[in-house]
Amino acid sequence: MKKRVVRFVEKAVAVVAAARGFKSSDLPEIGIELPREKAFGDFSSNIAMQLSGCWKDNPRAIGAALKDELDKEADLARVTIAGPGFINMTLELSCWHRRLQEIMGQGADFARLDYGRGRRVLVEFVSANPTGPLHIGHGRGAAVGDVLARLLKRTGFAVDREYYVNDAGNQMMVLGRSLRWRYLELLGRRQGEIPDGYYRGDYLLEMAKELLANQGAELVAANIDEEDETGIEFFTKLAADDILVGIRDDLDLFGVEFEHWTSEKEFFTSGRVDAALADLKKTEVLYEEEGAVWFASSRFGDEKDRVVVRANGVKTYFASDIAYHREKYERGYDLLIDIWGADHHGYVPRLKAAIEALGNEPESFAAILVQLVSLSRGGTPVAMSTRSGEFVTLEEVVKEVGKDAARYFFLTRRSDSQLEFDLELAKSRNNDNPVYYAQYAHARICSILRKAKEEGLKPNPDKTSFGASLILPEELDIIKKLDNFTALLESAARTLEPHRITYYLDELAAQLHSYYNRNKVITEDLQVSGDRLLLVDTIRQVINICLTLLGVSAPEKM
Repeated sequence: MKKRVVRFVEKAVAVVAAARGFKSSDLPEIGIELPREKAFGDFSSNIAMQLSGCWKDNPRAIGAALKDELDKEADLARVTIAGPGFINMTLELSCWHRRLQEIMGQGADFARLDYGRGRRVLVEFVSANPTGPLHIGHGRGAAVGDVLARLLKRTGFAVDREYYVNDAGNQMMVLGRSLRWRYLELLGRRQGEIPDGYYRGDYLLEMAKELLANQGAELVAANIDEEDETGIEFFTKLAADDILVGIRDDLDLFGVEFEHWTSEKEFFTSGRVDAALADLKKTEVLYEEEGAVWFASSRFGDEKDRVVVRANGVKTYFASDIAYHREKYERGYDLLIDIWGADHHGYVPRLKAAIEALGNEPESFAAILVQLVSLSRGGTPVAMSTRSGEFVTLEEVVKEVGKDAARYFFLTRRSDSQLEFDLELAKSRNNDNPVYYAQYAHARICSILRKAKEEGLKPNPDKTSFGASLILPEELDIIKKLDNFTALLESAARTLEPHRITYYLDELAAQLHSYYNRNKVITEDLQVSGDRLLLVDTIRQVINICLTLLGVSAPEKM
């Protein structure tokens, strides 16, 4: 409806501008907003104040002239001027009734937008080191990334998901040493505490047991000569491959798929890191100091310059990240979105600096930072100790509370806000549980529609007078909420904030439950029943779209 009101105002402004001798090309963009208070109407515009400067006139006088033109619009029931010149507009009820019919008529394609206009986007998320199972922090990043990708697709972008496997560097060698230590422990050649700095999780002990059972002690002679670190690569690859299989299984359980899995190690072995550094060298943004090679990122807004090759000749993680993002642009993506943990805050400006130095627009890259998750059970904190190697895995959470609840809960707050995940609340079947509340709204409507069908009732039996009975304030509020869904999705896509879908769904479900508790949908009046059935069926349709975007099921019975 907002676009229609914009057209009304544009038409009025054009008429008044022509009367005053101004060209339409000189006019500002029409701004239309939802009023803060219902009493002001359905939509409000400050266009009179925008025009007062260039037209050299009092904004209320301009507003009065525009009101005279807007009063001619049959679809506007009331136009008023408030304050210094705000134009408030109220639509005829019939307009909202027609809008409801339009929304229902579009079915599952309602709010499928062309905002992105086919621009190619790569969303890279999770990308956990293959050194252990995914934990609940990774789960939050997985939910944010997957729902964001779904949202961008819905709003007209061409989207790919990517998992960047951090399988290079010292962390992987530590993983190999950790598995070898566990293997030797089983053979009786190691005793006591595992060394500091090694990975301590029981998953490595289980891996070592499986390795010993399947391949036997002959590995000792072939791969564990500790004098020269021979065999570390063998244990590293074994551990990394096994852990990566587990990560894929966990993500599948969580309902997350990727179009691409990209190995960091391959960027080093293929020479792509060297090629990226050579490109930067051509632009004279690399220099040597104290034996190391530095990238002059401070020239592009970073707080200081960054090392890309250490004095010992070893390339840094930053160097491989430069090569990785260079390659993303070479693949033809228009927008790169990386989803990182909150501890990567300082990494954003240096990567943007590298992107700009390579000749790309810094605005074509966005980093979403995901804050930590604290786990509780009925309000009591659940310890998550990484020092001991024991932590709550994503698999454990999903198997306890279910995929739907896990995904929904991770989106109940902004990604940059800390989140408390209460396991007992996520499993509960009452209105305090937000996912249950939303799913129950869908199931409740399905139950109403089944009952109506049994009684031979259909939504909107008389299309010639459709909506005439939908005159209650709460009915109009619901229709306006449904109408605003397209604007909500566009705004969420523009700001890269998928949690807005969850917020919207919470509010819509609350409106449905409140309406149902106060009003009968199926009544003795066929017209009222038909109109209300169509209203709730349209709510069901939009709830279904929301749940699909969140990757959550839409049950018909609960």
